[in-house]
Amino acid sequence: MTIPKNILIFEPDASGHHAGYLYHLIINFLQNDYSYKLIVLVSPDFFEKHPQILQKTISPRVQWIKMSEAEFVEWQKPKRVFKRSISEWELFCRYAKEYNAVLGFFMYIDYLQLAILSKNSSPCPISGILFRPTLVNYLTVSLKEKLNYWRKNITLKYFIKNKNVDSLFSLDAYVTQFIEQNWHTDKVKYLPDPVQVYPSLRTLTEVKKTLGIEENRKVFLIFGFLDSRKGIAEVMEAIGTISREKSQKGCLLIVGPWEENERKLFDSKLIEIKQLSDFQIITHNTFIKDEDIQQYFEVADYALALYNKHFGMSAIMVRAATAQKPLIAYDFGLMGRIISENELGITIKINLKEKIEMLLENEKSLGNKDKMKAFAALNQAENYAKVILEHFEKVSK
Repeated sequence: MTIPKNILIFEPDASGHHAGYLYHLIINFLQNDYSYKLIVLVSPDFFEKHPQILQKTISPRVQWIKMSEAEFVEWQKPKRVFKRSISEWELFCRYAKEYNAVLGFFMYIDYLQLAILSKNSSPCPISGILFRPTLVNYLTVSLKEKLNYWRKNITLKYFIKNKNVDSLFSLDAYVTQFIEQNWHTDKVKYLPDPVQVYPSLRTLTEVKKTLGIEENRKVFLIFGFLDSRKGIAEVMEAIGTISREKSQKGCLLIVGPWEENERKLFDSKLIEIKQLSDFQIITHNTFIKDEDIQQYFEVADYALALYNKHFGMSAIMVRAATAQKPLIAYDFGLMGRIISENELGITIKINLKEKIEMLLENEKSLGNKDKMKAFAALNQAENYAKVILEHFEKVSK
């Protein structure tokens, strides 16, 4: 009997989207007959936060391991980027050697670039997901932005050419094309952004009633972890300047867990807004399970993704497209380009108030429904997993 080769997946972060990316990869692995074994290294708090993922992936083909408490405490300490990079690299190398891995896969490889360029060789080739490349679509204005742009891209170029690096996966198709054409390497592969959509068990009428959404109001959805990146303050500011008559046509639905300081800012602003506007504002502030997410996009008229100078993709784009709901975002970066080229909604530069007023009055369909459907189909979780898992199969032969 041939002993399957080990591929070590490294994911020390149990927060945000990290667990979902990992789950989709493993569950699709188990649904197919691959010849290798997955060793999944996570933090101790992953076992506490995501027991359902471990329960659903019990198999002799998957071995979950957790770093020691001492290693986790050290990993949690605040560090500058370079020091964090070195710390994670050394941790990975210890486990890759212990488990005799034929490939190490980083679920978030951005931080590791500096360490790999400066430290000893890995016990095995490495690969991973590159979330925040800035090679294309990112306008730099200040001197600091320009210096940061060149620093990151020079580092990435040397990183890709490093002998330890087997391959990288990018959610940005434009970056993949740029690197292949200009750096003459096929190491970087395009990766769909994984979203698993579950059908809602409740009707839209039931969801609206539960949330308390009033009749004849256009619903603007802000969804996800609610911190300063979400543009909540800007939306509230815009709402506060809309006339009472027009504001009676709108509802702002804010769904997800709050970052503490952002919640305080919101609460203080809400008192002011209620004195100025009749815009209905509803919050449902708790962690939403994957199975329950899509109903909030279905009940919305518009999905807001007003990230300020956001680098990279967002699952909100895929969920809005799946629900056939227009996305409203700034015209910056990858998201701005994808929305424009795929007609997923509208992009804005400034004048958020004017756009909200226009949308309150709008009765026409926004966006291209066929392109929304195609974009949603491309970014299904199984497509994301297939790209990575088939590469694992090739490496483990």
